[in-house]
Amino acid sequence: MSYQQIVGDIKNDGLKRIYILFGEEGYLIEEAVKKLKQQLISPDFESLNFLSIEGKELEVDRLIDACETLPFMADKKLILVKSFDGLQSKKKVISDDDEAALIDYVGRIPDFTCLVFYGLSSVDARKKLVKEVAKHGSVLNFERLKENELSKWIAGKFKGHKKEAQQKEIAYMMNHLDYLGKNAGQNLFDIENEIEKIVGYMGEESLLLQRHIEGVSVFKYQNDIFKLMDAIAGRNLPEALERLNHILDEGEAPIRLMVTLSNQIKNVLSAKLLLEEGYNPKMIASKLGLHPFVASKAAAQSSGYSVKRLRELLNQFLNMDVMMKSGRIKDRIALELIVVEICHK
Repeated sequence: MSYQQIVGDIKNDGLKRIYILFGEEGYLIEEAVKKLKQQLISPDFESLNFLSIEGKELEVDRLIDACETLPFMADKKLILVKSFDGLQSKKKVISDDDEAALIDYVGRIPDFTCLVFYGLSSVDARKKLVKEVAKHGSVLNFERLKENELSKWIAGKFKGHKKEAQQKEIAYMMNHLDYLGKNAGQNLFDIENEIEKIVGYMGEESLLLQRHIEGVSVFKYQNDIFKLMDAIAGRNLPEALERLNHILDEGEAPIRLMVTLSNQIKNVLSAKLLLEEGYNPKMIASKLGLHPFVASKAAAQSSGYSVKRLRELLNQFLNMDVMMKSGRIKDRIALELIVVEICHK
């Protein structure tokens, strides 16, 4: 894990002279940069030993001069270059001469300087500049956390708030996050925000419980949706309508709920088709870019429907969407009719 690599460099006094930090997980990149600054820069001499440059404003001569200037009352100085597009393919942001000078300088950066390029989601490993940095320093890709890494990260965040989060509650929380999977819509900034909300909801209580997670709006909505879909899959129409009306009474926008239900039916159809091809739920999650919990739910629910029936239901959603937007039917009635239709054998 790239974050652990650079943290290890900091702890072991093994910092390279130059780094490129890139990747999807911007949160961890920002954390790494913050730790670098805390380690190297005294607030008393920040103006003398620290420089931050926006990539679009980079002047190679100025950068080299800054790298060559000795630190004041410190062993090292830190220079950050944020979002320098010259690290990406076919990006021409500096002249050929300046690029050549920068490439040549990478191998001559003094030991008292730590130069860090960061802030891009991707870089082109074929570029001479990137290759030269890899040769003399480190090029680190901060990928999205895997399931076990995310679990540890969440536990650590709660611990930082002096709250204890046990594995059962962390797993429950992760099942209601949209982080895992290639099409995930959340990042660690979002998850940290949700943790802050949960911690606030916990108050003086120190042990995280499921009710604390469910008490936060985003988790409550997702949990209600899963329970609604379970009732629908079980063809329990009274419970399904009760749960539908509960969600709407809580203030949920009917159009958003319609989209959520439609997407779930799409997931169920996709899961059913893949199951017929021999995929298991874990493989389905990877193939569709879904959270494993969502994929397993869709796979389980698919047993109650034929492919033909699921396609008919998707057409029903399209028809209801047109009727809702044209004012031919009220939103709430449209949703109730859809739920009745899905529950129908």
